[in-house]
This record gives sequence, structure tokens and C-alpha cells, in this order.
Amino acid sequence: MSAESGTLRKPWWIAAWFVFYLILAALLPAADDEVYYWCWSKDLQWSYYDHPPMTAALIRFSTRLFGDTTFGYRFPACCASALTLFVVDRLTSNKLLVWGVAFSPLLTLGAVLITPDSPLILFWSAYLWWLVGLHERLTPLPRSDSSDVPRLREDPPYISVRYWVCGGVLLGCGVLSKYTMGLAVPTAFISLVASRQPLRRWLPGYVLHGIISFLVALPILIFNIGQKFEPLRFQWEHVAEKTPSSLQSFGDFVGVQLLLFGTLPFVLLPWVCWNFRRLCQTPRLRVCACLYALPMLFFIYKSTQTRLQGNWALVCFISFWPLASDWFDTVRQSSSWRWWTAASFLPPVLAVLFLTVHLICPLPVVPIKGDRIHRQIALNAATRAIAEKIQERKEPLPIYTDSYQMTSLLRFQKLKVDQIDQLTRPSHFTRPPHHLTDVDRAYVVTEQPLPESFATGFSKPELVAEVPVDFRSQTDRTLRVWLYSK
Repeated sequence: MSAESGTLRKPWWIAAWFVFYLILAALLPAADDEVYYWCWSKDLQWSYYDHPPMTAALIRFSTRLFGDTTFGYRFPACCASALTLFVVDRLTSNKLLVWGVAFSPLLTLGAVLITPDSPLILFWSAYLWWLVGLHERLTPLPRSDSSDVPRLREDPPYISVRYWVCGGVLLGCGVLSKYTMGLAVPTAFISLVASRQPLRRWLPGYVLHGIISFLVALPILIFNIGQKFEPLRFQWEHVAEKTPSSLQSFGDFVGVQLLLFGTLPFVLLPWVCWNFRRLCQTPRLRVCACLYALPMLFFIYKSTQTRLQGNWALVCFISFWPLASDWFDTVRQSSSWRWWTAASFLPPVLAVLFLTVHLICPLPVVPIKGDRIHRQIALNAATRAIAEKIQERKEPLPIYTDSYQMTSLLRFQKLKVDQIDQLTRPSHFTRPPHHLTDVDRAYVVTEQPLPESFATGFSKPELVAEVPVDFRSQTDRTLRVWLYSK
């Protein structure tokens, strides 16, 4: 690595950032999706309806150590974010870029939220590091013509089976985290083709590492066979869903990415494509160019076809910064370019500052309906109150809700709750399906009584409790507990 990195190459700053993550994990309010994945960890399966099982497995291990708290289930996310920052730092020589990434939303406030993206970036970063090492091993060292310097080997060393197996395990664990990891398979293959090394040097090993990754990810296949491939069909239909406005979808996708990482990744994409052949001459840049440009072009194309969620392209940016550092070396003599590079990080840094201030003191510029942060805080308090009111009745009846979010939040309050199938989108809780008609008497937590088709055979429900979801001096919604009896 470059000597210019200075003290930043020492591990102390990564350790300090990790401590910051741990503190933040204990302070930020729980998000309903995080609690949903915590619920998975209480019912470990080969896979799940929404995503593969790695998130649940990590949460299960972490909560065994730290308890069923927000800190307990967020600890794996803290580790994943710290490792990602470590890999970016080790592969990127320019420290301005590294600090810009460190202060981005993904690696500040978002770093501690446990979602399937957490293990995904963990294993994508580790696989990127592994793949760079593989290319460096495959690249022959030049011979020295100087008489006072020993002649160096020309042929690359033998790549051990153990090294290929390690890569396969990382790839398989990534697929167990989120299906997006599958993009690493073709991009890694293209990077090896671009190395122009004889096939005999890497193709058998690449096939071996693919077999190992398949075996590691086999639980997903086992689960889907048992579910008649309904989970994979659900994910495929979600990805293939056409957007009514390709221009708006593309604009939304780009806008979210600009807030996450700034303007540089999009501005330099044409530069990376134009200089692709030159970048491929260096093992580290070759890998980064393939694992950044190819997935990014794919996501840009998909954003014109379907409405992409903002987190889908996160993995692309991990590989981008070493390329940006190479570009910066060509313009660093210009003070205007240096200032422009620093300014490119303004959107994400300002987004972090804005969210931090708003978290501490709600800003009036944020509309009530769009204030997801304080709505979540109020919803957490409301579900605690709902749980207390149900427990005070001391009548151990089945409890049902209309959504996976409400089911998750109430389960986190130690209630045994099920989601009624077909009221809202399907989830892990509706496999197998649950219906109110399965029982004779039950509590139902919703805003309004259930449609009659979901309560056939029941009398008019009795309202036994209601709790408003109040924040910023307004009532956003009111949660009600209904008692249904046949």
C-alpha cells in the first residue's frame, strides 16, 4: 500500500469508529424492519420468505451474547460497517476520499441498522479483498535487469485449493445474506478474463470456488423446494415489476445515491468505462472496476425499468473509491479539482448533519407525513403501551395484527402475535398462513375493525383499548385493540 496514507493506515481510527458505532447502536430507536429480522432469529429456518437467513443467524448469535436489546441485535451491523470501512481504507490511497466515505449516511447513522444489507456489505467487502489478493497472486512479477538486484520470478505462484475454498465460502455466505451477492459471480469472472492469464491458472479454481459457494448457499434451495419456490418467485416478480414512469424511477434512484455517496460515483462512471482497459492493467483497479462499473450499469438500467429501492446498489460503491483515488492522482495538482472533489461529498455529509439535528430536535421543514424517524419513535412507544394494556387484562388470548411491522413490534414487547394472511403484503409471519377464523376468541390490533370477509362467524368486535401515535404535537394514527368473539 502507498506510503502516503500516513497515520490513517494505523488501525486506531477504525477502532475508534467501531466504538462510535457501538454507542450509536445503543442510542438510536428501533426500526420495525430491524425488529422483523430479530423475530426471524427466534425462529431459525433454512431461509425466509423475504430474504436469505444470514441476518437471522447473526442476530441469534449476537443476542445470545448481549441480550434481546437494540444493541444486542445491532452488534453484527457495527462489525460489518467497521470491516467495510477497513477494506475501503486499505484499497484506497487518497485519504480525503476515505474520510468522505466514513462520513456518508451508510457508514454513520445507517451503519448500525441491522438489515440483510449488513451481512451483504460484510461479505461483499471480504470477497472484494479476497479477489484483489487472487489477482495479485495471478499477476506475474517482472524480472529485474539490474545486476545488483536478484532476478524475480516471472510466473505467478500456485493458488492453493484452500484459497479458492475461502473465496467460495465468502461468496456463499454473501448469497446467504442477500440475493444481490449473485452479481459478484459474473463480475468476478469478467475480471479474471480481463487479467489475460491462461485459463488453466484460474478456471479450475474458479469452478471449485463456485461449487463451494453453491454448497454454502444450499439452505436457500432447500427452503424454496419446501415452499414450492414461492419466495424466489415473489422476489423475481418484485424485481421484474415495470415502473409506470421510467424517468421518475431513474431520477429517484440517482437522487438517493447522491444523498448516500455524493456526486463522484456518477460523474466518474463514464471515466471508469473509458479507461477500463488501462485500469485492468493493475490487479487492484481491475477488480474494483469490474465490481463497480458492471453492477452500477446494471442498476442504472434496471432503474429505468422498475422502481429500485435506494439500498439495492450499495455494494457498487465499496469498489468505487480505489478507482476515484486513481482518477484523483491525475488532477490533484489542480486546486479547483481538489475543491470540487471535496464539494462532491456535500450531499451525504449535509444529509447526515440534517438527520442528526432532526433526530435530536424535530425540524419544521420536515412534513409530518414524511417524518419517518419520529413516527417510528412514537410507534415504538405506542406498541409498548398496547402490550401493557393487553397484559393488564390477564386474559391469554391469541393476538392478531394486519401487518408484519406491527406483528414484529408487538413480538418485541414479548407478546405472542400472528399476522392475518392476505390483509397486507405476505411475510415470514404468513408462512404458514394465519386467519382469525382459526380461533373462537382473540385480540386484534388494528386501526379499524377487520373487513367482514376476514371475521366470518364473529360478533361485532368490542373495543377494549386504544393508543394514539402522537409525535410533534399531532396524532398520526390510533392503534386499537379489538376483542373478537364467536
